[in-house]
Amino acid sequence: MVISKQLGKDLDSATTSSDLETLEQSKINQFLDLFEADRKRIYAYIYAYVMDKAAADDIFQDTSMVLWREFEKFEIGTNFSKWANGIVFNRVRTFRRNNKHLSLGLSEERLEEIFACESIEDNTEQQWQLLQTCRSQLLEPDQKLYQAFYVENNRAAAIAEQTGRSIYAIRKSIHRLRKKLFDCVDRKLRGDLL
Repeated sequence: MVISKQLGKDLDSATTSSDLETLEQSKINQFLDLFEADRKRIYAYIYAYVMDKAAADDIFQDTSMVLWREFEKFEIGTNFSKWANGIVFNRVRTFRRNNKHLSLGLSEERLEEIFACESIEDNTEQQWQLLQTCRSQLLEPDQKLYQAFYVENNRAAAIAEQTGRSIYAIRKSIHRLRKKLFDCVDRKLRGDLL
């Protein structure tokens, strides 16, 4: 009976266990198809919020399980990415709340602000293109820092050692770089809306 409600079908008393298994397998396949198509984007989305690989791995694993548990609430034919983003955002907030001792990427206020913008309109591809445009406009030292930290996934300590700068100076530079890029993307998005 539960399956009939989930799938919106009336099952008569003649339904066999084989039919139920087929319906369950169909649900599993639908989830796997949607999830696998969006897997890398979901991870990147999580990482953008926390900027820490270990934290992103933990949140991704937790989010994957929640997406599966909640999949029966997903309406087939609607935007899976947008639905998943809501769950990702809640998992990130929960993780941050439970791990206050960690400094995880964006502030809570900025996190809320970004999610509010995404809830209004799903423009991830546009934001990515704008980020790439903003990145190309960076001065050479910022380009190198972006490459080392975001592309090569080097830790601030490793960058400090390579450049001969203090870890504090590198972290401060990363923070300024992140703000510069967010502000640039925000200005360009607002310009597109005008």
